[in-house]
Amino acid sequence: MRFSEYFSLGVSQHELDFVDIPIDTDIRLFLDPYAISIPDDPWFVECNNIIVGYFDLVIEAIRARDETTSLRLLSRLREPNQTHFGFSQGFPSGRSIGDKQSVQLHDRLRRSRAVRTGFLRDLADCELVIPGIARDKISDITTNIIKAKLIEYTRDQCLAHRVPLREVPQIYWHPPSQSWQSSYVFLPTVKILNVDQPVILVPKIIARLDLAYDAYHYYREYVLTYLQAEHLEAASSLVTLLKNGKKVVFKKDLKQTYPYSKDFLYQFSDEHPDVLDKYKSSVAPTEPLSNSDIEDTQRDPRDISYDHLFNLLAQLLPGSQAAAEYHDKVFGILHAIFYPQLWKFRKEREINQGRKRLDIVCENHATTGFFFRLNTFHRVLCPYIHFECKNYASDLANPEFDQLNGRLSDHRGRFGILICRSIKDKNKAVATCKDFLHNQSSYIIILDDDDLRALLHLKQTHDENGISDYLEDCLQKILF
Repeated sequence: MRFSEYFSLGVSQHELDFVDIPIDTDIRLFLDPYAISIPDDPWFVECNNIIVGYFDLVIEAIRARDETTSLRLLSRLREPNQTHFGFSQGFPSGRSIGDKQSVQLHDRLRRSRAVRTGFLRDLADCELVIPGIARDKISDITTNIIKAKLIEYTRDQCLAHRVPLREVPQIYWHPPSQSWQSSYVFLPTVKILNVDQPVILVPKIIARLDLAYDAYHYYREYVLTYLQAEHLEAASSLVTLLKNGKKVVFKKDLKQTYPYSKDFLYQFSDEHPDVLDKYKSSVAPTEPLSNSDIEDTQRDPRDISYDHLFNLLAQLLPGSQAAAEYHDKVFGILHAIFYPQLWKFRKEREINQGRKRLDIVCENHATTGFFFRLNTFHRVLCPYIHFECKNYASDLANPEFDQLNGRLSDHRGRFGILICRSIKDKNKAVATCKDFLHNQSSYIIILDDDDLRALLHLKQTHDENGISDYLEDCLQKILF
């Protein structure tokens, strides 16, 4: 059973901002500190600063031989079972640091010349030069360090999906005090073996199948390749003369002379930093996983049908009675169409003249496509994208435009999308959008049922360029 099923959300993975984890086991996904360090979105920058700040404290304490401080810093890196990420086959047992392993981690770091010499500065580098610390451990450490941010994210997602929260005790890293803190926080809980277990949700945009850094790939493709050239030039005993007269050095022979170990990788990298720099510069930032990628890691992978989402929406009748359900369906459809360009979707409810108003806001994470060009080419301020959903049978009027325009500002962004069922007078709607652009510098476009169906079909066929072109056409109508 998955999280969405346990809480009867009635949605699938492609309608969610987070990984729809199985509640009774782990999903084979990881958090990569290197992947978190690349984007310049505020949330990523804050998480990266937390990771860097924490790891600097650990390294400084170990180099200063302050065992009390270093052990205190490492002591709480334990069992992040709440995320259900990792290798466990049954109920998550947590392949994390734990009490005994925190001492082992401290010992490995303390003994490492890479730490003592100041060579090691980043958590991600542990994969390359620290024995016994592989992807699962690095993922666990990362999860522990940014746990407070994940708790905050979980709360927002649960509020958006009306998942009940309970006060539960949690230990998390608190950067301002540079210490681990324990307090009660609000999290969803699931009952496993008659025990209520808290759950922490992970944004699917930061989930990875593996870490970007791979010690063995570095060893085989960079270290051994360098040593091949070095031994050829030196005409060493490892050089083999082929029948055609060509001289070669086989990697299998090098492996016997330079067996793979992280201690060896550190020693080599310390002596040949240019080779390590070349490897690091070759590591491209890993892309967010697709919904299909995530499904494939599940114990019971399921087919994804974007067209099916529209069919569910089309069954709803326009009008106030189905307004809430319409908003929920559109909320899921927006996830499905725009991930990973947009993320951290949330619903914001406010009272406006005695009437409940619901709109949707998300963060712009785009590095390509329409929402990237919106900022870089069209010069539209759009750190957040705003949506207003109207389940009306009639065309939209000025009050609906005013509502969305009221959400736009130089702080929140100047781009919004009005979503409705149909538009009979399209020329009038475009003219109204142009008025808001010319009079208030607000960029508003409209998407109706036909537009959502077209965009979902493009997503179903993996035509991301088609989605960008479609939205660009909508924007062009109000620009000219």
